Parts: sequence; C-alpha cells; structure tokens
Amino acid sequence: MALGAHLVAMVLIGCAAKPASRSPERKPEVAADPAAPPAADTGVPRTAEACRACNGEFGVHGLDPAPRCFCRMADAGKRCRAKDDCDGECVGDGGEREVTDPGPPPRGFFIGRCSELRTAFGCHRFLGRRRDQPGPVRLDEPQPELCVD
Repeated sequence: MALGAHLVAMVLIGCAAKPASRSPERKPEVAADPAAPPAADTGVPRTAEACRACNGEFGVHGLDPAPRCFCRMADAGKRCRAKDDCDGECVGDGGEREVTDPGPPPRGFFIGRCSELRTAFGCHRFLGRRRDQPGPVRLDEPQPELCVD
C-alpha cells in the first residue's frame, strides 16, 4: 500500500466515532451520520434545514455515503500559522513562509489560509496545531501533503 493511501486509511480509522446511545423516548432528526454523536454533543447541524442556517453544504461529502452538514467558517481565507488560528483547518497550499531566522537552515513558520468549510476535502498541506509545533520550524523541509476523502 502506498504511504499516502496508508496515511489516509489510518486517519479514517482513527477518526471513526463510536455509535451514540439513543433513549427510546427520543426521536432523532434525520441523522447525517448514524455513527456520529447527537447534534447536542457536536454542535453540527443534522438536517438540511439546520445546515442552511450556517450557510453550510448538506449532502454526501467524501467517501462516507451518509449526508451531513459542513458549515462555512466565518474566518475562511484568514491568514494562519496553525490549525489553532482557524475555526476549520489551516491549509498551507500556497507555499508562503515567514522567515524568523535565516539560518542555515532557515527557520520560521509556514503560512496558510483558514478553510472555507470545517473539513477541507482533497489533497492539501494542512498546518498542524500550535501545541505540536509551538515555535519556528525548519522551512527547508516542506509540509507533507495529506489527502482527505
């Protein structure tokens, strides 16, 4: 299995939610994902009507055949250094860098833009959480590309 496909498989397996328990007196809304926790636990709209309220896209996204909502992020397009700077993802596809130490090797921060939707499908250079990379990083080693299906 190619390394990229292996990483995607690990991400998909690691992100699988446990089935939510349902009480018999509670009728669920049209569930977007039967394995997802109830909307009260996630804050994610579960119906097409509720999805419109966040200007989201309701439907099938990626490989999962169950329809669900991906809300548009208020900070879409904002400049970011890490996922912590965004409501969604920090996507560093543009190759922009901020050099804080010319080195060698040069060190600093990769610069990205906050994603339009909470999840950015496709192949991107996702900039991680600040706690994982709290300070400047080597800029001569490009961020890896990850594909989200």
